[in-house]
Amino acid sequence: MRTTAKGPGRLIRVKERMNGAIYREILSENLLPSARALKMKRGWVFQHDNDPKHTALATKE
Repeated sequence: MRTTAKGPGRLIRVKERMNGAIYREILSENLLPSARALKMKRGWVFQHDNDPKHTALATKE
C-alpha cells in the first residue's frame, strides 16, 4: 500500500519478479489490513497505474 494522508501502509518485500498473480496476492493479504491499521474509514479509494501487472487477467479475477 502506498502512502496515505494517515501515513504509510505495510511495506512488502518482493523477492521475485512481480506479475499479476503476485500483485493480486499482495493486495489480498495486505490492502485491507493496512487500511484498518491506519484507521481509515469508509470512502477511501485505492488507485494504481496501468502497469501490465495491474491490468492482468489474474489481477482482475
